[in-house]
Amino acid sequence: MIAPMKKAILVLRERGKSAALKSLRRLGVVHADPIEGRGQSWEAASEELARIETAIGILLSYKAKESAPSIDYAAALELAGKVNETAEGIKTSQERLAAVRKEMERIQGWGDFNPEALAFLRERGMDLRLYEANPKAAASMPEALPVIRVASDKAAVRFAGFPSGTVSLPEGVEEFVPPQASLSALEAEEKSLLAALARGEAFLAEAARSRPHLETARERARANHTFETLLSGMEGEGPVAWISGWVPAKDAPRLAAAAAEHGWGLLLDDPGDDELPPTKIESNAAVRMIAPVFDFLGTVPNYREYDISASFLVFFTIFFAMIFGDGGYGSILLILGLFGAFKAKKSGGPVPEAVRLLLLLSSATVAWGVLTGSWFGLPAEILPGFLKSLRIGWLASDNPMAGANTKQLCFILGLVHLVWAHMKNIKRDIKSLKFLAQVGLLLQLAGMYFMVLNLVLDAVRFPVPLFALYLIGIGFLLNFVFANYEGNILRSILASLTNIVSVLLGVVNVFADITSYIRLWAVGLAGLAISQTVNTMAGPMLGRAVLFVFGLALIGFGHGLNLALSLLSVIVHGVRLNMLEYSGHLGMEWSGFKYEPFREGSDQEASA
Repeated sequence: MIAPMKKAILVLRERGKSAALKSLRRLGVVHADPIEGRGQSWEAASEELARIETAIGILLSYKAKESAPSIDYAAALELAGKVNETAEGIKTSQERLAAVRKEMERIQGWGDFNPEALAFLRERGMDLRLYEANPKAAASMPEALPVIRVASDKAAVRFAGFPSGTVSLPEGVEEFVPPQASLSALEAEEKSLLAALARGEAFLAEAARSRPHLETARERARANHTFETLLSGMEGEGPVAWISGWVPAKDAPRLAAAAAEHGWGLLLDDPGDDELPPTKIESNAAVRMIAPVFDFLGTVPNYREYDISASFLVFFTIFFAMIFGDGGYGSILLILGLFGAFKAKKSGGPVPEAVRLLLLLSSATVAWGVLTGSWFGLPAEILPGFLKSLRIGWLASDNPMAGANTKQLCFILGLVHLVWAHMKNIKRDIKSLKFLAQVGLLLQLAGMYFMVLNLVLDAVRFPVPLFALYLIGIGFLLNFVFANYEGNILRSILASLTNIVSVLLGVVNVFADITSYIRLWAVGLAGLAISQTVNTMAGPMLGRAVLFVFGLALIGFGHGLNLALSLLSVIVHGVRLNMLEYSGHLGMEWSGFKYEPFREGSDQEASA
């Protein structure tokens, strides 16, 4: 659920606002409204945070097998500065190396000579110039320009000469601009730059071992930055200053007690209709495992929208299993999940939410593989007897009708998923006649389900019943009349007439949204086809001793690639059905922002 919020306005003594902010930071329940900081202390805190965040971003490209010993905040700041300086040096060296190599390539054909010798001759009145000509133009050098052929290759013929006055060069002949340094000097510089790059990369690889400690320091830097922002940006007048923010309703008594203890003025109020509080999701342990997916997507529901964590978890699990569609792949993921859980327990910590989610998703995938008889794309006839006995014939991979049946299951899932959305909306609007618009959309969904079966699957097997047309018609009428209802039916009808094109397209969208769930079958079928293709290619190799190793390598690579593609498909399609189709029927815009209270960072010291 989305935790109820209270608007909090705190009035503090100007002289004691620093101590008050430290007390608020220790309390850790107030999400302060955005304000703009200023002053030297705020700029210093901003620079520290930026320095650490930049260093962490740099070190993300480097893998470290183990962490370095812990370091304090001051050492973390110093390390971050060295990381940033080293990365900037690497960038500069890479740019210079590219320029050096380009220059070496340009002058390579002239060999190694000292450019200072040309300057020496010019100082003494001998204007020696260098020329390059393509092989065809080499014979057309002007007679007014006496030249000596120096070198040649397939690309160009090179000359040296002493021009007298202004000489017009024929097409295909250009004067060569002498380098600033000799070829040997550039080669030495290239070697020096490569050594500098190696040292820089080695330092960053070693510094990556301290990235966890930099991330800890980042929390403190953020807390310091927030503190300085609030301290310097807080509004005030005379002896008082004030700050506004948001506090979860259940934590409001703690804030009130702290205000009474420290002598602060406190005003608590419910959010106004024109105010948007931050969103705090409160879920039980079973539902909380879906949080890593939302964190990955970076999506936060609006405070006045729904928390769909539970429904997202249920349907995402089903979608994941159907998209992977293979009990063998599920078993691999399950083993990885069990290894992660065992490793976490062995270290004495709790099992991470991401690992718990992987265990659930992989178990569901194994279950789907058991029901359909899909195991690494192997033919059903060679599966062990106990696996054959556990299959459901309606979905079994060797059933000629399995494809059509799976499509029908996809449409059933789509219908249930979208009906669930409108049931939530009916509950929300039940105190107003506007709920009838949601009833209308629900009826349209039910009627359109039969239309989808008829038009997409089989018109003979699934004729459209007459009541389905009535459902669509009645549903359209209810939605048309009450979609914009705000206490006046006539105005609601006029609003629908004004947007008649959108209203009519809404009926089409209902059909399209149900049909969209067929992607579960399509993606799962693509994965099965890849598995079978890999097995077909590798099968003959496994029967020959000479090619056996190559066959195993092909199987490993092919099925590994298929696993990766399936994971990508889950992100694209499994997430989409929840975040677009389902959320669209809920009317969600995902326009919220996360509740992030002002609190102490890890290893926080009284430095502010």
